[in-house]
Amino acid sequence: MAGSPPRRARRRFSLGSLSLDRRATEPLYRQLEDQIRGAIRGSQLLPGEGLPSTRQLARDLGVARNTTKNAYNQLIVEGYLVSVTGSGTRVAQDLPEDLLQVPGRGQAFVRTLSPVPLSRIAKRSPALSSWIQGNVSGPVRPFRPHTPASDAFPRELWAQLTARRIRRMSRSLLERGDPRGYRPLREAVAGYLGTTRGVACDPGQVVIAAGAQQAIELVCKLLIEPGDRVCMEDPGYTPASLLFELAGAEIVPVPVDDEGLEVAKLKQVRPAPKLVYVTPSSQFPLGMPMSLPRRLALIEWAEGCGAVILEDDYNGEYRYAGRPLPALHGLAPAGRVLYAGSFSKLLFPALRIGYLVVPQEVVDAFAAMRWLIDRHSPPLEQAVLADFIEEGHFARHVRRMRTLYAERQGALVEAAARDLGGLLEVPAADSGMHLIGWLGEGVTEESLLQVAASAGIDLTPTSRFSVREPVRPSVILGYAPFSERQIHQAVRALARAYEGRT
Repeated sequence: MAGSPPRRARRRFSLGSLSLDRRATEPLYRQLEDQIRGAIRGSQLLPGEGLPSTRQLARDLGVARNTTKNAYNQLIVEGYLVSVTGSGTRVAQDLPEDLLQVPGRGQAFVRTLSPVPLSRIAKRSPALSSWIQGNVSGPVRPFRPHTPASDAFPRELWAQLTARRIRRMSRSLLERGDPRGYRPLREAVAGYLGTTRGVACDPGQVVIAAGAQQAIELVCKLLIEPGDRVCMEDPGYTPASLLFELAGAEIVPVPVDDEGLEVAKLKQVRPAPKLVYVTPSSQFPLGMPMSLPRRLALIEWAEGCGAVILEDDYNGEYRYAGRPLPALHGLAPAGRVLYAGSFSKLLFPALRIGYLVVPQEVVDAFAAMRWLIDRHSPPLEQAVLADFIEEGHFARHVRRMRTLYAERQGALVEAAARDLGGLLEVPAADSGMHLIGWLGEGVTEESLLQVAASAGIDLTPTSRFSVREPVRPSVILGYAPFSERQIHQAVRALARAYEGRT
């Protein structure tokens, strides 16, 4: 058309411009394929355009034919060239970039699909992400809870036991294990529980799990139907509540007082729940043990309505006044209480080995479910742990930690009384690995958490584990992994930061 600007001629690639450097360390065929690939990507060689034969190109470049064949073959494999019988080698019509649409570095993937639909319970995960992140990553700062004193764990002894097991490793430890768990470990656990926790059980009733959390998950999958009611302590262990919700249960919170779960309030729940989850040795998170009258009343109620009790004995070994209280399991008729425990808080967090004591008649069902979920726990770790228990190291370690934790708890109580008057009241507790700090009059949870964060201190509000609004706000102060010096320094830092707030 008259007046139209002339079309700009596209710059074409001349195969004669190919240049190979025989002094370079990169092979000649690599140089050749890179240059042809670059010409195709730069649209200087167009889809469908023919290339000279490998023989002709080798002659033109003065190289061996294998050089051109290797280059062509690689580009054919990558999808840049195609070999067509009767037509020679041509540039592919559909290039890899067009098919894969792979973004380059720094480019974001383009969302082409609708968002993955999440379940109702999964949509609650963003609210928990900060809590989870604060408990699994970064340095362990005062006063992060739920963490044992890993620095006091006998690592060299554990390494020696592991090395010995590896040297003597039998073929059975390399094969698939029993989903119920390594038999010697189940025997060791049963013996330990009978001696120290008053849990009378046969090794055949013990199912090894990947921590207490998986033990709870197994109970959810095998006992809970959608619509079943599950009663939980309030405040209580939120991760367990979420698992029950995932199983379709209706969660009914039951308040606690100085004696633990208020069984009188539990009896008012209609219809009666199928299961009640409790932490009687050291209520989570408030720390009080369930009194004997409450324990007996709870068992009587469960018998009367046919409910199951799931006892989570997450740190019943750590009692500092008198002997550890016997487990609820030992007071109840056979089959009424399922008993869960874990070694993660007793030894070190990375050891994901726990256990569940169940009636003999349902062991096979629990074993089958464990097999479906993840087969079994690592046999080597189970074998080392069995040795650790059977040779008496576990009992000695728990005794040492009981003394160490009592000293660290005392340091926290003393430091708080000296430096945190009016800010936090931190009474001593007879058991556990953390204390509760009750906020002083006029102190708000939000202001305290902000000040603590500015001072590099981790405080966990108990409201995070409550359904109802707490009568009095409080925070959790973990002390187990911190030396007395760290505890005193952190308390002083918190006091100074609160005094200096604007």
